[in-house]
Amino acid sequence: MSEGPKQGCGPAVTGQAGGGPARRWREDDGLHVDVRGLAPPGPLVAILALVGSMTDGGPLIVHHDRDPKLLYPELAELGWAATRIEGAPGEVRLRLAPISG
Repeated sequence: MSEGPKQGCGPAVTGQAGGGPARRWREDDGLHVDVRGLAPPGPLVAILALVGSMTDGGPLIVHHDRDPKLLYPELAELGWAATRIEGAPGEVRLRLAPISG
């Protein structure tokens, strides 16, 4: 079974989330979701749905076109945190993971 594309490659899986398409794929650093180009609240809904469905504890790498300020308090309520990581120019890339107790 193939593990999907490596960095720099297109998404391996396309799914519907948050009322629009959110591209998802897995890489060595975790599950990736690309919500760029989705109209609000699509990105927020797609990300929260994925976080809620993850049973392995993450991480989830989010590819966004803006800083999702409304996401952070929602993540905190779920016991998750976001860390900004390096991404492509013009992209906001976040690493989401459960908060260690």
